[in-house]
Amino acid sequence: MTDAQLYSTWTIGLVIGAVVVLLAAALLIAIIIVARRILTHAGQALEAAEHIAEDTKIIWALAETNEVAGEILETAESIEERGAGISGALHGERSPTGGGRT
Repeated sequence: MTDAQLYSTWTIGLVIGAVVVLLAAALLIAIIIVARRILTHAGQALEAAEHIAEDTKIIWALAETNEVAGEILETAESIEERGAGISGALHGERSPTGGGRT
């Protein structure tokens, strides 16, 4: 192999190596950019999820509200029945159901 051929082969190898290194660097930079975008979007998604969770806490409290409302209704009906019984007793009447409801 002559010096010219050796120099030519060495140059071709060097160029191929440089291209490979440049492609690897470009891919690495692209991966870093995409990872940063993913991180940004993940942060935005987490923030949105936190807002949604905060906004839906009221919905979960509705079950407790309905339970308390049912208890209030039962108490009001009991008061109504007893009040009707007292009213009937004061007027000398006796309701067959024990209350004033029909």
